[in-house]
Amino acid sequence: MRLDLDPRGSWLVDPRDLAARLGVSVAYLKRQMSRGLVTSRLDPGREEDEGRSRITIRAVTAAWEGIFDRDGALISERRL
Repeated sequence: MRLDLDPRGSWLVDPRDLAARLGVSVAYLKRQMSRGLVTSRLDPGREEDEGRSRITIRAVTAAWEGIFDRDGALISERRL
């Protein structure tokens, strides 16, 4: 799984990867996203975590958190 930048500089995650980690189908995830029921939060690392980013995704039935390095590679994750 990777965290990539779009042309505007926003971080992107492949919905197929995200759906699998949340334990839901891609169709379900996309429906919930279109209804505004999926939230995301991106926190940049500080001090010893400088250069890393934590992204937290919350859907209606599940939540997931991933830690990414400065190149966008997933280095740890957990379901919440």
